[in-house]
Amino acid sequence: MVHLFVLICLWHRVDVFADTDAVQSVSVLEGDSVALESGFTEMVDDDLILWRFGAENTLIAQINVMAGSITVYDNALAGRFRDRLKLDHQTGSLIITNITITDSGVYQLHTSSVRKRFNLTVNACLPVHAISSNSSSLSRSSKHEHFNITDLCQKCADLHGHCCDTVEAVIRLVVTSLMGVAAAIAVALLVNDVRSTRGSGLKGQTDLQS
Repeated sequence: MVHLFVLICLWHRVDVFADTDAVQSVSVLEGDSVALESGFTEMVDDDLILWRFGAENTLIAQINVMAGSITVYDNALAGRFRDRLKLDHQTGSLIITNITITDSGVYQLHTSSVRKRFNLTVNACLPVHAISSNSSSLSRSSKHEHFNITDLCQKCADLHGHCCDTVEAVIRLVVTSLMGVAAAIAVALLVNDVRSTRGSGLKGQTDLQS
């Protein structure tokens, strides 16, 4: 009977670990803060909560509820997390402030009954000057796509004063010249028509005299 009870307890313990060993993905921006939730509403007296990081499972923080102690290992990993780790006194959740790219990786929570893994991804923020540069490029591209004579005149006026007025005067001169040419052609056609009419009249008179 005792052996059966022990087996049931072991099966229950394994089942708890199996349900809580899934990897949770967390994504944040560089410079933000993130809380890796333990899932506890409160800790019990026999809890020993360990937080580990990386492939080598380096211990970075722990809570010993029985002893009433909270320890953050600032010197771990060459002081990578120095002054940036906090532990929630009630739930045991791990809080990381001022996130950096090097904080990306797998974090593990170990207690007497629960194991959790968090895959933390830290995304770099786009620098402000790069955003401004991209915006300027897009703006220039948009202006090129919608380029028209009005834009040209405006830019021309800004750079060279009255160059567009000069262009307009040249256009008027060309139009006037074309109108003059058209008038000359019309006069020539009229003269030819008159000559033809006179020639036909003289020929008719000669025939009558004959």
